[in-house]
Amino acid sequence: MAMAAALAIVVACSGDDKASTSPTTSTSTSTTAAPGVPDGAVATPMKALTVGQCFVIPIDDAPADGRAVWVVDCSQPHTHEIYDIVDYAGPTVKGDEYPGVTAVQAWSEQSCHERFEPFAGIPWTRSSLEIQVWWPSTESWPHGDRSVICTAFPQSEERVTGSQRGTKT
Repeated sequence: MAMAAALAIVVACSGDDKASTSPTTSTSTSTTAAPGVPDGAVATPMKALTVGQCFVIPIDDAPADGRAVWVVDCSQPHTHEIYDIVDYAGPTVKGDEYPGVTAVQAWSEQSCHERFEPFAGIPWTRSSLEIQVWWPSTESWPHGDRSVICTAFPQSEERVTGSQRGTKT
């Protein structure tokens, strides 16, 4: 599966409808640790990620199509967890042309939002987690990339340990 994706951060409304509950099976750790390779981390290309993996995004300026992340066991401090990977099934154009960034982004973000509650056990609008989405780019589309990666990360941007699945946070 080819996965060279564009990066988009989905920013939540910071209204009063967000719950401020603490996680039941995960903990937060300080983000003040020096940047670098997390203990036990494996550099993994975006195209090789799978549902259930946890990772830390390296601080670099790598283009999206060459991006890799530091995959760690979810029991180790991490920033992101992949809760779903879906194939793009949104609006198309004639032939196999790229539908456009706007169409792909909108479909990808909507799909990841719809899949969040079954993962976390709580609606995204009441969660202390944010959603970050990667979708196929104009460069990766001609190579058959249709993968949309849905990830959750804490609003506090602190690293957490343990899966966020079913935590209702």
